[in-house]
Amino acid sequence: MTNKLFNLAIIPLLIIAQKSPLDALIFKQPPPPPDKDTPGQQSDSGTRGPCDAQPSQTDNELVALIPAIEKPAPENSGISLSETHVWGLTQSKHPTLWFYLPDTATSAQVAQFSLENEADYQANFQFNLPQTPGIINLAIPTNEPPLEPGQWYHWSLKLYCDTPASPPNFLVDGWIKRVEIETPLNGDTPQDKIVIYAQNGLWFDTLTELANLHRKKPQHTQTAWANLLESIGWEQLTEMPILPCCTLETIEIDHQ
Repeated sequence: MTNKLFNLAIIPLLIIAQKSPLDALIFKQPPPPPDKDTPGQQSDSGTRGPCDAQPSQTDNELVALIPAIEKPAPENSGISLSETHVWGLTQSKHPTLWFYLPDTATSAQVAQFSLENEADYQANFQFNLPQTPGIINLAIPTNEPPLEPGQWYHWSLKLYCDTPASPPNFLVDGWIKRVEIETPLNGDTPQDKIVIYAQNGLWFDTLTELANLHRKKPQHTQTAWANLLESIGWEQLTEMPILPCCTLETIEIDHQ
């Protein structure tokens, strides 16, 4: 008689891999703000002269890891070229901004970061640059006044090969605005938080959370990291190291 008993040992086991919420991460960029038409600069190849650059060096663009949106010039303005608008949103009172430092800028003597709103706040900072190229972050110090919700803040990063007595050799700049969220955007895990931030168009929060996680667990975040950088046009920076830099120190600048 045919044995109709199944040997459970030979039944193949179906192993279902648990997917990460980051596998399909998509950042939902908000539409261009109607109340902000001031352009910015997402990258700079040192057109004023890179520091100690050799003719063979091609790694020469200082990059602000922030969305840049091309907006056509207003009709009847007489301007045919489009403008680049560099901006992003955050819910953080003291957000962190991220930049790529090229090899041609690592020997800059002075690095200055500035932040100001359109009312009465202005702060200037300096920091020490690393000696190797890579991705750096600048966190607004917690002893500075928190960003006011609904206000636009202009930021700029300037690198000088010698001293600030002349125009900067590298310059990127743009805008940031803090928004208030009625319902707290929290997740059970860092991955959940990143997805929630991305779905709500909070660029600086998305990038900071993902960069911090990528630094700890690159094997789990490689695809999401590449996708996020690709969304702002800089997927080629995916393999660049995230450096333990930098700390902002307040300075006074004489504008006379």
